[in-house]
Amino acid sequence: MLPSYYTCNSCHDEFRFTVRDGYYYIGGKQIKTQVASKDLLEIPVRPVWCKKCAVVSVVEDILPLRAFENALGIVRRGQPVEYPIGTEPLEQSDAEELVGAYLRWCMTRRHAARTLCCGKANYQFMDVAQPLLKHAECDFGFIEPVHVFFPHCGPGPGVNSPANIRLFNTEGELIGLLTWLKQGEWIWSVEPLSYPPDLED
Repeated sequence: MLPSYYTCNSCHDEFRFTVRDGYYYIGGKQIKTQVASKDLLEIPVRPVWCKKCAVVSVVEDILPLRAFENALGIVRRGQPVEYPIGTEPLEQSDAEELVGAYLRWCMTRRHAARTLCCGKANYQFMDVAQPLLKHAECDFGFIEPVHVFFPHCGPGPGVNSPANIRLFNTEGELIGLLTWLKQGEWIWSVEPLSYPPDLED
């Protein structure tokens, strides 16, 4: 689970995520203004410090193909997995279908993992014990994670307000923004979005 945010353990400055989640579009058709939820895969991510943007962000968490194959084998035996996505609350058939979709995605993926804030690969992981991330503007401080838990009983993203969740193609390229979710039909409205030219590879 991602931290809620990061803070300096000396001066207590806070560092909020600029981006903390996203989805892959795995449908075969070109996106116009809408996309079905069944054509989306939640992106596995890890927290990072993006050196390009100088912000806390996330990067695609892409393990070797064997990890996806092992995960599919585990769910076929009726056991839950945490990677590439948690399957604890799912029926076994749904878990097999979902993990199978991740496996097919991984088999075709070519590009190295990208940050979701700018699409670059210049980052430092923040979920490891070493190296510690020094707060450059503080003499003694290091940046540490903070977890805050809030109960949530309302509808999910995109129902009462725009979700504004980033949408990527299967190679991790930013292609749009998921805004409103039509409940019942499970159709997302999509606005075009791409990185500025100076951030493109």
